[in-house]
Amino acid sequence: MASGKVHDKSIKDTTLAVGVAALIVTGDPIMGITVAGSHLLGGLFLSPDLDIYSLPFKRWGFLKFYWLPYQRAVPHRSFISHTPVIGSLLRLLYLAFPILILLILLQVDLVSLLGGNMFYLACIWFGAETSALVHLWLDYK
Repeated sequence: MASGKVHDKSIKDTTLAVGVAALIVTGDPIMGITVAGSHLLGGLFLSPDLDIYSLPFKRWGFLKFYWLPYQRAVPHRSFISHTPVIGSLLRLLYLAFPILILLILLQVDLVSLLGGNMFYLACIWFGAETSALVHLWLDYK
């Protein structure tokens, strides 16, 4: 099992490659940047290790209290946190819930906010998922 510093270095080392690959596949620089950014932020802030007192948990600073219910509900290295697709989607939905409530209360049109292109949400998930896959690979290699 890799240390938090090894996880961080691996995420930083793979961010450019993931972004370039997304750029090549989509042909859209904005989508490439979106995937690369969500890969980096996903690895540093939305890691599968949010289920313990970890570097990603500490990075949330005074907002880390938000992740305490998640830590209590999700056992470390469980199927929920350390499984491809499921873990990333759960963390993104957990993060998005209060943001969505706020946007609904402010009556923000989410489709307009995304520029009418829901593909950006898929790019955000994909970047977060690639960072989780790097994390999982390091944990189990």
